[in-house]
Amino acid sequence: MAKKDEELLGGEPTESDENLLGGTPVKGEELLAGEPLGEDDELLGGTPKKEGKPKRSKEALLGIEHKPGIGIRICFDTTQNERGKIGENYTTFKELVEKKGYEIESNLEFPITFRQLTHYDIIVFACPDRSKIRQFEINEITKYVKCGGALLIMASSGGDRGRMTNLNELSSKFGIKFNNDQVFDDQHNYGIRNLAISTSFEVHPITTGLELVIIPSSCSLSVSNKGKGLVLSDEDADPPNTPVIAISEYGQGRIIVLGSYDTFRDHVRAGIQVIQHRILLENMLQWLVDDQALNHILFALSMLKIREKKVKKTAPPLYSSSLPTAKGKVSPEALLDQILSNLQQVRSVGTKLEDINVHLVEVAMVVKSLNEKLSFAEDLSKDLKNIQKSLAISQIDDKIQALDKKFSTFSKDIGKTLKNISKKLDKSTE
Repeated sequence: MAKKDEELLGGEPTESDENLLGGTPVKGEELLAGEPLGEDDELLGGTPKKEGKPKRSKEALLGIEHKPGIGIRICFDTTQNERGKIGENYTTFKELVEKKGYEIESNLEFPITFRQLTHYDIIVFACPDRSKIRQFEINEITKYVKCGGALLIMASSGGDRGRMTNLNELSSKFGIKFNNDQVFDDQHNYGIRNLAISTSFEVHPITTGLELVIIPSSCSLSVSNKGKGLVLSDEDADPPNTPVIAISEYGQGRIIVLGSYDTFRDHVRAGIQVIQHRILLENMLQWLVDDQALNHILFALSMLKIREKKVKKTAPPLYSSSLPTAKGKVSPEALLDQILSNLQQVRSVGTKLEDINVHLVEVAMVVKSLNEKLSFAEDLSKDLKNIQKSLAISQIDDKIQALDKKFSTFSKDIGKTLKNISKKLDKSTE
């Protein structure tokens, strides 16, 4: 294997790798990472460096000298029975992004609402399985993206049909669809045909620094004018020259779609241990939140509130009995949708009550502040009265002292006069 390729992806495949794949690696094998061998390799992927060569630090290899993700919150959805879980098979993903400063958790509750989503900068759907997103949830997610939120959506081979999901109903809002197929490549792969290798990239910040990407058990994607394919299958692949990673920008928000969640998964041959995939992950996260400051969301929300005030609408009834029926019977699907819709309306009322409660708390705080100021004013008034009294007493003391001085002077004058009279009497007596 060439030294350059080894540095890119972490080392050569081991003998155990060949046994695992059932044969000798074919074209493209020399470009890919092998199984972890040591303590450092367990984290970074690859074979230990030979003695005498300078050992690169983990930070230098992963490019984590700084932390661009500080303050950015990522949330993995768990309401759709996702196959990718940060506590099980996405632990390395979690570790890497946390080292970059991102905050990551899985805390969404069913049903997904706009209010929940706005607590996070990036929402991840890591291959929903045998679950379908409700229409009002799709509307909530779409509104979130339009207001500046970011989505990372990943599937697997077979697309919606293979996983029995309806991700296309969400992703099509942004001009991208998952195809019900699987990408194979008999010529350019990592040992087996469903580990196709792609070296076909569009020039974009997400593909900066990439030389190849493995496409493990991936479906292909279809893009419209709203979407753009970034990573394509090679010419010799089936299907050829077809997007497997695509992006879209919608309103103030951004979306990335991958045909395979295995790209960042733990403990799979072509997963997160591939160094090129880690570069891809870093680029993706940076692009999703680039120039997507919180003020974008706040501005969009303020605009929505202004429009709501200007346009007067009659509030729909909290509970509606107009349900679509089939032969006089309410379908379970329609009934569930109606229940969820009513639940959303109740949540909306609850949100307004929360806002009112917040306002009342603010008013109470203002009243408390005014009471404190009034109490301070009363104390100040008492102090001023005491000062006035003190001043009055001081002035009286000054007047008494002045009178005392005058009386003393008067006494002296009287004394002198009496002495003179006494002298005159003495003389007249003589």
